[in-house]
Amino acid sequence: MNELHEGMVGGRIVHVSVTLKGSFADRLPGGRGEVEVAVGTAVGGLIAVLDLPHSSCIFVRHGTMIDRGTPLSDGDHVAIYPPMAGG
Repeated sequence: MNELHEGMVGGRIVHVSVTLKGSFADRLPGGRGEVEVAVGTAVGGLIAVLDLPHSSCIFVRHGTMIDRGTPLSDGDHVAIYPPMAGG
């Protein structure tokens, strides 16, 4: 998947590998894809780029949970988990 983030300035982009987990997995073929976003885009911006239905997600970059405000870097691998419920 190749998506260009709105507001991309001067062609400055980063390439991010994304794995969607749980109920999100059907939004990308095989639950995985590549996206392009503007330099400076925070990981939370992937929600809009991927048109995910929930705003409260868990983000894991290179095996470490990160905050939605963390800027993305070229070559990042991000797994996105939907909110979970338990009982």
